[in-house]
Amino acid sequence: MKKPIMLLACVLAIGSTMAQNNNSDEAKSVLRLSREKCQSIQQGHYVMVRKMKFMSDKDTTAERHTCDFRKLPDDTIYGKAFNMLFEPLDEKANWKGHILYTGHEKVWISDTAAVIQSCDQWADKIIAGRHNQKFYTALTNKSCYPIPDEEHLADSSYSYSLWDAELDGRPCHLARYRKTDYEPDTVYGINTLLYEVCIWIDKRDYFPIQYNVFFLNEENSDTMTQFEVCRLLEFSPKVDKLKLTMKSIPANLPRRDYVPYTPPEPLAEGTPAPDWALPTLAGDTVRLADLRGKVVLLDFFYKHCAPCCAALPFLQNLHKKYKDQGVVLLGVDPIDDPAKDEMTDFLAKRGITYTVLFSERQLSQTYRIVAYPTLFFIDRDGKIAKVQRGYHPSLEESIEEQLQKML
Repeated sequence: MKKPIMLLACVLAIGSTMAQNNNSDEAKSVLRLSREKCQSIQQGHYVMVRKMKFMSDKDTTAERHTCDFRKLPDDTIYGKAFNMLFEPLDEKANWKGHILYTGHEKVWISDTAAVIQSCDQWADKIIAGRHNQKFYTALTNKSCYPIPDEEHLADSSYSYSLWDAELDGRPCHLARYRKTDYEPDTVYGINTLLYEVCIWIDKRDYFPIQYNVFFLNEENSDTMTQFEVCRLLEFSPKVDKLKLTMKSIPANLPRRDYVPYTPPEPLAEGTPAPDWALPTLAGDTVRLADLRGKVVLLDFFYKHCAPCCAALPFLQNLHKKYKDQGVVLLGVDPIDDPAKDEMTDFLAKRGITYTVLFSERQLSQTYRIVAYPTLFFIDRDGKIAKVQRGYHPSLEESIEEQLQKML
């Protein structure tokens, strides 16, 4: 099983050819030289195509990133100034993004306005959201991830291999490192079976022109894969310095200060739960109004949410324990498409036997959902007894205690 997966991760670059050389020391030597090359680059302009498949999804997204950057050694937020435009390569997608970071401000640029976050005022907010910006990290990050440092190279839990390869007609070293011995995750129930990185490195100058990051995970007996492919189409060490300043914002574009989102308060305890009628996987319809006289536990969740998935075994146990005591446990998924996202298979692999319903996202707004999962305890009169946002195993006792109070 693992050999085909390894090959999938390594040959995602179309047109590459490989001749194997499993010399670990030679692989490490090539990676050291590539890391030195990346660390010597202090600024640049690049165009990258990034492909991504998430764990519980079967589809791959593709984006084109055009970025100018200059490393900022003393910057603790991004470590670089940058001006980045990212666009989808899927014709059906209708979003794009444009972000400027100067080291003093972060600016979201749209066709209608430039929204400015001052680093002095909003550093915590910027840091909390910076994982959403994707870069060609081997060149732009201080760590040069995924090119390993000396501490990583000395870690005996990783194995290293090297191939001769060709990518777009360029002779390359194809360096691979992988790890298989992970401790089980006791919080989210996700066990990593394989982590693998493949890096195509130009033989002429040790410049990395593509890297793939691959995970094989197991979650509640369901084996899932995730991969990221980052490939450089263009690179130049020259940067227009004005692009990394506020002067790059079009003069006719209105500017406004960032105003943080204020989440709505949860629906008040003691008020009637908003009614709904939702379809099941089997095509039946469940109406909340028909459940009067029973205790209802609603779980708003979706399949890509790790805490949501971690809660599923616990909720299944609650269902088995209390289903004959007047408790109806229902999952409500406002995100996934039942057919496209293969929800029947997803739930079956996790042993879920309670009813799962599918709604439009409007219902999430009606129920004021701002985090997943969110649990609603609805009493026999159809009123909200409690709202619980988020999940951690430490909450299981209090969740069950709340159910027992309502019986």
